[in-house]
Amino acid sequence: MRYEVDPGNPYPEEFTGHVRVVLKDGTTREERQAHFRGGAHEPLSRADLEEKFRLNCAHGGWPAERTEAFLSSSKTFFEKPVGLSAFR
Repeated sequence: MRYEVDPGNPYPEEFTGHVRVVLKDGTTREERQAHFRGGAHEPLSRADLEEKFRLNCAHGGWPAERTEAFLSSSKTFFEKPVGLSAFR
């Protein structure tokens, strides 16, 4: 396995993706991604963001109850001052 940096890649203005795989029989499979999901060109929905948050919290060791309490509270974060000490 090896990689090459594409000198024509528009990074950091754009975050693109490209992978090319050459199989043992010589067949080449290739896929390009013009932008990543969740960026300016394809923003995530609220449900997608919450699911990503849940997965990251689980990976970080937060119990589900703590995660759900934070998500529930987060819906009011822009309405009044917020004390985050309860989420430590």
